[in-house]
Amino acid sequence: MKAVSQSLCPACQELGRCRSDWLSIKSARQTFEIPLNEPISVSAGDIVVLNIDEQALTAQMIKLYGLPLIGFIAPIIVGQTEGWSELSQAMAAFVGLGLGWVSSRYWTQTFQIRIDQ
Repeated sequence: MKAVSQSLCPACQELGRCRSDWLSIKSARQTFEIPLNEPISVSAGDIVVLNIDEQALTAQMIKLYGLPLIGFIAPIIVGQTEGWSELSQAMAAFVGLGLGWVSSRYWTQTFQIRIDQ
């Protein structure tokens, strides 16, 4: 599948441009694959519409970015209140960041995209 440009979403229409322009510049020549459970009647080069539920997308973004952020910040806050040394806080923050990243990868595996022909 190839990424195809589309009209602006309601959030970006106010700006008059897409807020993710930097992504399209970096990935203009890249393609991506979406594994399908059922066969669909499309051929290489056909244009399909991908539907993503906005609430599900928001929840996935919170899981993907929020968990590592919390894992990074929470040990620093606890370390400050408990009087840990800066080295201990830094080590705990990086362990928390790693645990948050691993858990976010596990929780975001179930994200679904519907394909309309």
